[in-house]
Amino acid sequence: MNKKLIVVAMTAMLAASAVFAQGSSESSAKPAASTSTYTFGGSSTVAPIANSAIPVFESLNPGKKISYETLGSSVGIKQLLAGTLSLAGSSRELKQSELDAGCVPTTIALDGLSVAVNSSVAVSNLTMAQLAGIFSGEITNWKEVGGKDAKIQLIVRDETSGTYGSFKEIVIEAAGKEPTTDAIVAKENGEVATKIASTPNSIGYIGMAFGSIVTDAGGKILTVNGIAPNTQNVIDKKYPISRALYVVTMGKPVDGTVEKDFIDFLLSSKGQKIVAESDFIPLN
Repeated sequence: MNKKLIVVAMTAMLAASAVFAQGSSESSAKPAASTSTYTFGGSSTVAPIANSAIPVFESLNPGKKISYETLGSSVGIKQLLAGTLSLAGSSRELKQSELDAGCVPTTIALDGLSVAVNSSVAVSNLTMAQLAGIFSGEITNWKEVGGKDAKIQLIVRDETSGTYGSFKEIVIEAAGKEPTTDAIVAKENGEVATKIASTPNSIGYIGMAFGSIVTDAGGKILTVNGIAPNTQNVIDKKYPISRALYVVTMGKPVDGTVEKDFIDFLLSSKGQKIVAESDFIPLN
């Protein structure tokens, strides 16, 4: 009888020890296996900067994994407001309603929008007034702005993109006009550039960093008001179609969060070097 009790007691002790050992093993392994993941997203213009910065940031911050989804500025900010994203990229100014809802933008780079045309277009310069006329649909033939007698084919970004929003605000709405819907719509800067290069008599606008896609395919970049879209002219605020690029958070970035750490990295010398290597204009 006593032997039986001893066997039962030892069995219980062994089982308890096994459970304790398992718990200890999980507790000690947890920190080493812990990886926090974060989803950022938004502007396709900001995407090259984010996607180049993320691997470097992750190497400096073990255990932090970040992905950036290319959604367009407006969709990115909408998802930030909904809590789906914790940080959004934007290539347009935020609307007052977005600021009122708590969005806080941080400038990470500067950019200019280039106006590009197909190689068949003889025009090399347009004024801001002529651009507003063309993209509002009031000017429809190249001969109206000094070119040959040919219908102007517009190629524009989709309405969710920051590039669309910036061009609409800086060029079209500033002239008191509305954009025409008689245009080919492309989803990304690269697609716009490719369509311009392959569509006779076409004109469109793209982020300055994407201009080489047009010129490599035989198209050309126009001057605007006689000013070329280049880094120095954007910094000097001479080029009229220029903008800032942002990352956006809900509320002011908080110390100790991965969002604040990532913003600080983008603004550091290493981050601004990545901005320059991505063909955008660093802040300093």
